[in-house]
Amino acid sequence: LAMNAYNLSLDLQKKGKLKKPLAVAMENLFPEQYGAHPDEMIKLVKSSRDKMVDYLKNRGITNEKEAQEIAKRHITSTFDTGHLNMWRKYWVGDPNKSIEYNELEFNRWSLKKLGAMIDAGVIGHIHLDDNYGYQDEHLAPGEGNTPIREMVKLLKEKGYKGELIV
Repeated sequence: LAMNAYNLSLDLQKKGKLKKPLAVAMENLFPEQYGAHPDEMIKLVKSSRDKMVDYLKNRGITNEKEAQEIAKRHITSTFDTGHLNMWRKYWVGDPNKSIEYNELEFNRWSLKKLGAMIDAGVIGHIHLDDNYGYQDEHLAPGEGNTPIREMVKLLKEKGYKGELIV
């Protein structure tokens, strides 16, 4: 799919119609599915990019750095704030701590994982939606308990410049 996105982007560029390169953007879906955990998503995106580099080399792009940049442009992830928050239902807090403390610990964990995804350079765009951590309710930001404000702040601090889709 990424090679197809690359080839279509080249065709659109030749016709003067390319506004932004097409990309495959895997989404962190529900916790019960592989790829939903941020560590898995990082692994999926990076290993897919490595495979695309191999394809590009076999098709005549011999410059490793150029092949890596092409793969990075055409294979990304969609980070969904509400989907990450759904890991809350599996969070095991400290029974000796308050509910509020354990909620804050989950929020710290989710921000740490988002930071790892940003640092790994795998996020292509963001879905900003909220929930209470148990269902994919797609509430407006601020209507649930997803730490969206802190997530957006972290994205800005780390230089994220992509789309934020509500």
